[in-house]
Amino acid sequence: MRAVLGVDGGQSGIRIKGSAQPGTVEVDGVSHLEGDTMRSVANAVANAWKHGKFEPVDRVVLGLTTSPADAASASRLGALVAATTGASEVWIADDTVTSHAGALTAEPGVSLIIGTGVGCLALKADGESRTIDGHGYLLGDAGGGFWIGSRGVSAVLKQVDGRGESTVLTERAESQFAGLHNLAARLHSVHRPVNRISQFARDVLTAAVEGDGVANAIVNEAAHELFTTARAGIQWIGPDAPLALGGKLLGPNTVLFGRLVELLAAEGLSFRPADASALDGALLLGSGESDNIYRGLIHVWKDEPEA
Repeated sequence: MRAVLGVDGGQSGIRIKGSAQPGTVEVDGVSHLEGDTMRSVANAVANAWKHGKFEPVDRVVLGLTTSPADAASASRLGALVAATTGASEVWIADDTVTSHAGALTAEPGVSLIIGTGVGCLALKADGESRTIDGHGYLLGDAGGGFWIGSRGVSAVLKQVDGRGESTVLTERAESQFAGLHNLAARLHSVHRPVNRISQFARDVLTAAVEGDGVANAIVNEAAHELFTTARAGIQWIGPDAPLALGGKLLGPNTVLFGRLVELLAAEGLSFRPADASALDGALLLGSGESDNIYRGLIHVWKDEPEA
């Protein structure tokens, strides 16, 4: 039986899990801001591998927010990860791919997974695919954790400046960020600003539940952004396309989930909770063959013996 290592690599954390032994290991995530991204990802995997005391595996499947943009970088990453894990094959894909495989058990449809960013993949039965949003914190990921957190912090800064409405988020930010003095400067210079700001999304969501007007407006806008993303995927495939919702911020009892579901219901769109996680999706993909509906979305690195 093939031994597989699954890797779910995000900006907030990188998790790895093996098919041959129990337990999941998580280490700090990697963003595009951290210099040699491929080396940083490989080092993070190596750190988690060492911590978890994993045995060598046959295949590694990586689903990454920082997925390489070119084949050369992907091959370099594959070789680096293989050197740590002993794998003869390393599959590298965007984390929307492994999220989709987990959420829909490797079947066609639309997956919308919300964490620090936004991952939405629409996939047809013939393998034709479309990614909706997922454009990163600078250009998109509308409705995701960083998007919500950054708007919350911005609202706080506006109130402090005398430009914005009063909000309980100011008190929450003072607690979360050890005071408000030079907050913007401190957040710009923190080691992992995207992760740090995205953590404030939880405070925004809590404040919305408590009735804060500013937080409510942010969450309502986030739900609308996620709704338009999901709807675009369904419209591209067809009205009968299954839609799976998942991720840290779309738990069944969260305010964001509730408001998104209201918008979907108003349009007569059905959904289901994600079947499993992106990490489970990576293991599921790794247990099969490369000729699957995701084949055009995965870079396969192989250890080719020298002639």
